[in-house]
Amino acid sequence: KKKKSAQPKARPKELSSEFELASDMNRRINWLINFIVNFGFLIAGIVMNILTGGSSGIGIYTYLFGAAIIVLFLNIFIIPMKFSRNLGQFTSKTKYVRADGTNPIFVHGILVNTIGIFSLVGFILVVTQVSQLGEEDNTNAMILTITGVVFILLWFINRYIRNGSELNQGMFDLMFGAYEVKYVPAETDKATGIFARLENMGSFGDKLIQRQEDKKQKKLEKASEENSEETSEKE
Repeated sequence: KKKKSAQPKARPKELSSEFELASDMNRRINWLINFIVNFGFLIAGIVMNILTGGSSGIGIYTYLFGAAIIVLFLNIFIIPMKFSRNLGQFTSKTKYVRADGTNPIFVHGILVNTIGIFSLVGFILVVTQVSQLGEEDNTNAMILTITGVVFILLWFINRYIRNGSELNQGMFDLMFGAYEVKYVPAETDKATGIFARLENMGSFGDKLIQRQEDKKQKKLEKASEENSEETSEKE
C-alpha cells in the first residue's frame, strides 16, 4: 500500500514567521514534566498515607503534602510570573505567545496550569460527597458535588476543543489568543544562577525528541529496505 505524503501542519497566518509551533513531542514532554512536578509529591504522600494507615501522626507523608503545595505554588505562580514559562515548558523548550509575539496575560498561564489540578479536585469532591446526597441535610454535599462535576467537565471540554483544533489550542488558548511555540532564547533572555539551570533542562527534552526522530528514521529505512527486497523478489 502506498503511504500518503505527510500534510504540512496548519499555521496561523497572523503568527510571526520567527515562531515555530511546538511539535507533538514538545507538548508530550511539557505535559509529562508538569504532571511529575505538580503531582509527584502529592501522589507519594497519598501512598505513604495509605501504607501507614494515617495513624502515625505527623509522618513523612505530611511533609510530602507540604512539599507538594510549595512546588505547585512555584510551578503555577512564581516561575511563570518571572519567566512566562513553567518547568514543563523549560524542559520542552516551549512557551505561549500571542500572534504579535507578546506574552499572554498571566491569567492564561494560571488557568492552563490548574485545569488538570482542578479536575483532580473535582473527582475527589464527587467521590467523597456523592454518598451523602441521600441524607436529609445534603445541601453542602450537593453544592460540592456539582462543583466537582463542573471541574471535571471543564477538563473534558478543554480536551475536546484541543483535539479538534488544527493548532492544538485549548479552551483558554482560544480565549486569550495564545499559541504554544518552540522557544529560542534571545541574547537578552540569558538567565544566570539557578534559572540558568532551568534553561539547561531543555537539553533533556532535546535528547528525548532526538531519540524519537531516530526511531522514526530507522523505521522508514527498514520499511524502505523491505519494499526494495519485495520488489527485487518479484522481478
